[in-house]
This record gives sequence, C-alpha cells and structure tokens, in this order.
Amino acid sequence: MPGEAMHQKGADGARRARLWLIATTRVSQSWTNEDAVQAARLEFNWPHGEQRPYSFDVGGILSGGEFDGHFFVAECKNYSSAGDQGAHYDDWVAKCYLLRRDQRRWADHFMWITWHPFRQESWKELCTPAAVTKGLLVSRNLKRVFDTEDEQAAREKIDQEIVAEVAERLWVIVLSGKQEKLVITPRHRGLLLSHRAEMGEI
Repeated sequence: MPGEAMHQKGADGARRARLWLIATTRVSQSWTNEDAVQAARLEFNWPHGEQRPYSFDVGGILSGGEFDGHFFVAECKNYSSAGDQGAHYDDWVAKCYLLRRDQRRWADHFMWITWHPFRQESWKELCTPAAVTKGLLVSRNLKRVFDTEDEQAAREKIDQEIVAEVAERLWVIVLSGKQEKLVITPRHRGLLLSHRAEMGEI
C-alpha cells in the first residue's frame, strides 16, 4: 500500500476509534495525533539511539466510575488481517513502558484498538508483564530504550515494578464495522450529557 494511502487508512482508524470511544459515554475529552492543538500531548521521543520521535494515535480523559479523570492513550490499527500487528505491539508496549516511567501524568491507561485480532496463539498473554518485557527486549528496542545492544544488560535495567504497572493498565480492544454502529446515537448522547449537566456532574 502506498505511503499516503497507508497514512489515510491509519488516520481513518484513529478517527473511528475516537468516535467509538466517545459513543461509550465514558470519555469526557479526546483528541488524535492530527489535532492542531492537542497533538503535542501524544508526541514523544525515544530516549536513546537516534532519539527519533513517536506518537500515539488517540488520547483523552475517561469519565465516570473507577476511571473518572484518568488519562489514556491509544494505538489504533485499522487492519483487515493480523498482518504485522505483533511487531507493532512489541514496539507499542515499549512506548507504554517509557511513558509510564517518564511521563506518568499521561499514563493511566494504554489502549490497543484494532479491527482484527493477532497473535491468537498467545492472545491471553498480551496484557501480561511477560508481554511487556518481551517488547522491551526486542533487538530493535534495546538501543533506543536502554542505550545498549546487549540483551542481558538491558534486562538488568528493566524496572519490574513499572512493567507490572503497565501490564495492569493495558487494554486490547477488537472492533468491527457493525459494532461501531451499535452504540448510543448522537441525539441520545446529547440528552444524556444535558441531563448530567443539569445534575452538576459535568
């Protein structure tokens, strides 16, 4: 797929994921990495190596219940097959680790939102400390996360407490086109928000 088409497909996935999140009525604010003002909240740099920039696709603030006021970031994969999601997931959990370690105020929850499952043989392991550690120790991440190319040296630098915190905050969400439509309508969401405003909840 040409680069421009791939970018458009990714942007469409971020837009759709954001709309779905809004439709859950559990998101008070949200933005994408193409937002003119808020995109900077999703942009970071690898700490070592060439220190190249990276960004998350969607970010925002949850509302209601136990997650009220919590910040989240999301990676959105608008895929119709498993594709190379596994490799991207390894990099993503490494980014989540860095965000939790270095920018905790933005790092209450980490959402991976996709339209097709991947790594089905190890699906139940995706949100475990082992999966986070695996991503950190992928060869391409050693230098840019830990400033070393030696796996054992990198392993010794891993903060297992942060690994556990990240794993506990991982969400893996699989959407479908029809599921996106089976949500509260904009009209009814407006009524709900109006009622909450009258009650002084927002």
